[in-house]
Amino acid sequence: MATSVDPAVGVSTQPVLPVAPPSEGSFEGFTTYSYIPVHPTGIIYLFHGSGGSADFAIKVETTDVLNEMIGRGFGYVATESTERSGDRRWNVDDPSMTSNPDLARMDRLRRHVIDSTAVDADTPTYGLGMSNGSAFTALWAAAESSAGVRISAVALYMAGPTRAVDRLGGLRVPTFMVVGVNDTVTNPAKEKADLAAIADAGLPTELHEVIQRAVTPARYLRVPGVTEATAESVVAAYQQAGIVDSAGRLLASLPAGLTGDNADSLTSGVRLPTSLTPGQQTAVNAETLATIGEHQFNAEFKVQNAQFFADQRTS
Repeated sequence: MATSVDPAVGVSTQPVLPVAPPSEGSFEGFTTYSYIPVHPTGIIYLFHGSGGSADFAIKVETTDVLNEMIGRGFGYVATESTERSGDRRWNVDDPSMTSNPDLARMDRLRRHVIDSTAVDADTPTYGLGMSNGSAFTALWAAAESSAGVRISAVALYMAGPTRAVDRLGGLRVPTFMVVGVNDTVTNPAKEKADLAAIADAGLPTELHEVIQRAVTPARYLRVPGVTEATAESVVAAYQQAGIVDSAGRLLASLPAGLTGDNADSLTSGVRLPTSLTPGQQTAVNAETLATIGEHQFNAEFKVQNAQFFADQRTS
């Protein structure tokens, strides 16, 4: 069911639920989430941020983006980085398809998807990532392109290519980019320069910036199970902690180092409603970061992202 966007919030304010529940599985011992229609318009590979997992695919903001993509006939596959015991980051420093375990496994996964689903070798292939996963999306696309695999487009959220991509001749793939005006983790100016370099090489690009909006109860209604009363209590908790004023405007300086998938540090000292489950608390905190233009995945530009991907299918 289509949902309307609240202009003051930038997104819809109804509970975000998947239009097509994903299939949970595994590949080579790593969790996967996927949805592949009978006749896919394209296949999107998803890459989580630092500290994340395949669960990136089922988070509120990601689900909202994927709903838009699914509505246009796209399928998707999400898995997780090889490194699972520390920072849980993708290897973005080694451009080799053989010595970088993430690149090697993702190429095997791509081939497995072609061999075992409705996706074939001619199905347009895309990448979408957040933070460390965004940097890896760029490396994955450059490496696959260098190996002769056509990557139709990528979407980079809150991070750009690393120097390893330069060793492959740069990212030469149509690129959609989203940055946050208050990003305290990565450098939006650097990311914009990265995108400009891709554009200068003659590739289609599109840039969007998440602005700082007021923290209001409406945003939290996106989290399934959060009622209007609970959403109002969430905002009151942020006000009592001195993070926002009565109009939802930021009062406190944002701490450096908030992470893309596990942004719990903002809630330090905030007494969120006890009725929230741990999962809802994490989702609420992520919605706060998205609202203020921090380092957080945001579905505000889902229509533009989906249209950009669609435009590259036949280009």
